[in-house]
Amino acid sequence: MPNATQPSRRALLRGVSWTAPTAAVAIATPALAASQVKAGAEYGLFVTTGMNGGTVGYNGTDNTGTIHPTSPTAYFSAVKAGNNPDSDINWNDASQCYTNSGLFRNGEGSFTPVTNSASGANGAYATSSGFWWSVPTTSAYTGTGYVAGSTATLQPGATFITEVEVIIPAGPNAMWTAQNIRIAGQLWNKALSSTRTTVNRTTATHLAFQTLAGSWSITAPTITTLADGSVRVTGTITYKTTATQTASKVIQSGTIYYGQTEIMPATIQVSPSYGWTSFSLTSYVQSATISYTGQPAGMASSTTLTNQLITTSTVYNKAC
Repeated sequence: MPNATQPSRRALLRGVSWTAPTAAVAIATPALAASQVKAGAEYGLFVTTGMNGGTVGYNGTDNTGTIHPTSPTAYFSAVKAGNNPDSDINWNDASQCYTNSGLFRNGEGSFTPVTNSASGANGAYATSSGFWWSVPTTSAYTGTGYVAGSTATLQPGATFITEVEVIIPAGPNAMWTAQNIRIAGQLWNKALSSTRTTVNRTTATHLAFQTLAGSWSITAPTITTLADGSVRVTGTITYKTTATQTASKVIQSGTIYYGQTEIMPATIQVSPSYGWTSFSLTSYVQSATISYTGQPAGMASSTTLTNQLITTSTVYNKAC
């Protein structure tokens, strides 16, 4: 459950104590982009849920293939046209249903321009959840104007919160499903924690690194039987980066414009054997500071985000 330092999901959805950043407004409302954002740096948060390998939940290793824009300019043009590139696979956003019962992914939010995989081809997305940011630009959200030799550093200690919710239909085995969810391969029957290591760019054209070293923890699950007999399982994941300044710095060199950190444990696995109703992840930036060098005149030397960029991805057990 949320603690005193973070807003509850209900409060966030009401908009209480929630401030949308200028950058998010620029993406969500294309008509305002030109007038509100002239120069600066870009950032966004993305979240993915789905089914593969016989389990419902989260796994950041599937790949959409090269079905999206392959350049930063084309990427931002698609966003402003309302066609956000994402990690959807066999998922219909309009009807909230899947077209392949064995493999589907639902990606939501603002995905890293061009690709979010260290070895990914331009236009392809992995089914992960994460945060991305760019080096300074003289023309934000156009894919142009990135300042040669500039840098953008996500300072260590950036913290991201994800609320997990699983709904399981009523039945004699509902509690078994609730008690046998696995987080990164470990049975989720108590609070868990571990670490992730930095994954640097291999062949990605524009991405400096895919994941920054950090620690993750998840609260012990809260299991509630609802009035209709269905079971609700909830918990909160916290991911905190520990990467050094050097590892978290994007240096504009050639075509390298973006940095990224994933914000989840490796996997969340819910067995669908006895039925499932929905699986949901709601993520946001609890606190993060990005510092810049070589920034355009008039741009601040750093950007600090606090309780911003709430993004929810939910999959339902519903065939199209």
